[in-house]
Amino acid sequence: MIVTITRKDLIALGYGPSFARDIIRQAKHLMVQRGYGFYNTKKLGRVPVEAVEEILGVKLKQEDLLKSCDTAEATLIKERDFNG
Repeated sequence: MIVTITRKDLIALGYGPSFARDIIRQAKHLMVQRGYGFYNTKKLGRVPVEAVEEILGVKLKQEDLLKSCDTAEATLIKERDFNG
């Protein structure tokens, strides 16, 4: 299961709006380079957390992601942690 993150989630984590937008843009570019062409659109604003972590060079804390994400996304994060 892939856990994703949006610009709004990054802002909730404390990143500025402009920086959050740039992070999502870079993550989408990274995903296109990896062969996921459907990220090559302006309308898609949700990217895998792993791509964002790679760009930032840090691992995002799971509890911080749970606070910033909606309920359905938080459930997926808990499942990912439980299942390994």
